[in-house]
Amino acid sequence: MTITAPTAARRAISTASTAFRTLEGDGFEVRRAIPGAGFEAIGPFIFLDHFGPIAVRPGEAKGASAHPHAGIETLTLLLEGRQTHKDSLGNVSSMRAGEAQWMRAGRGIVHDEGPDEVMRRDGGPLHGVQLWLNLPAGHKHDEPAYRHVRADEVPAITSPDGAVRARLFAGALGALAGPIETFGAPFVAQVTFERDGRVTLPAGASRELGAYVMTGAVRLTDDGPALGAGRIGRLTDGETLTLIGDAGTEVLLVGGDPLDAPIVRHGPFVMNRIDELERAVLDYHAGRMGRIAT
Repeated sequence: MTITAPTAARRAISTASTAFRTLEGDGFEVRRAIPGAGFEAIGPFIFLDHFGPIAVRPGEAKGASAHPHAGIETLTLLLEGRQTHKDSLGNVSSMRAGEAQWMRAGRGIVHDEGPDEVMRRDGGPLHGVQLWLNLPAGHKHDEPAYRHVRADEVPAITSPDGAVRARLFAGALGALAGPIETFGAPFVAQVTFERDGRVTLPAGASRELGAYVMTGAVRLTDDGPALGAGRIGRLTDGETLTLIGDAGTEVLLVGGDPLDAPIVRHGPFVMNRIDELERAVLDYHAGRMGRIAT
């Protein structure tokens, strides 16, 4: 599938690193690709956690019980499984495979995210990604907001032979526009290889771009090195991006504008200055970020 001129300058892998394994939430394992070795962000994305793909046994599904965020936005992509979101704004929504949830934490929000009752009882396949987007200086204290993105709101393109499919959550691919629009010109696309194949995508709009391999392996040229599962490649500048993969390969593309200011982190809080960070912690403990209704 080629949807741009093949003679345009192609992006290549500049540096690559391996996501490390850690526990999150109530004790489920993730691979953390951003921040990575030698970098704290790719475009506005300051965090990329990949969970699964795994088969969860009945009674063993885990989530992330009520916890706060401030100074960021979260974007959760559920590729397989069933989840429920609740937050201190009063939102309650159920998430199914192929859907996404975007949340602006801004000055502070509390949310609970995890498997729904069916998933907890029966188990089943689970696979997904959570991304954090940095809010730019001047917008760290914006009002919180939330949006549930249905699967039919996510545009997709498929190669003529049906081998490769790309779903666009944010940014642009040719004439397609993703449903998530926010600060930092984010670009997020899920590329799935149904069979062995290749795809060439327009990639000039993102000032920074990375490719994280969720399953399988991908190459950017026929004779280039393979980027395997759990690896993320920071890419050079260029107008196009070619991905070559075998059947079953899943790649997540993320990018956008670089950070506009230094960031300071403490757990779920990300600000530009220490005093802002201290204020966020105090606000949470004082209950000013609200609570989830029981």
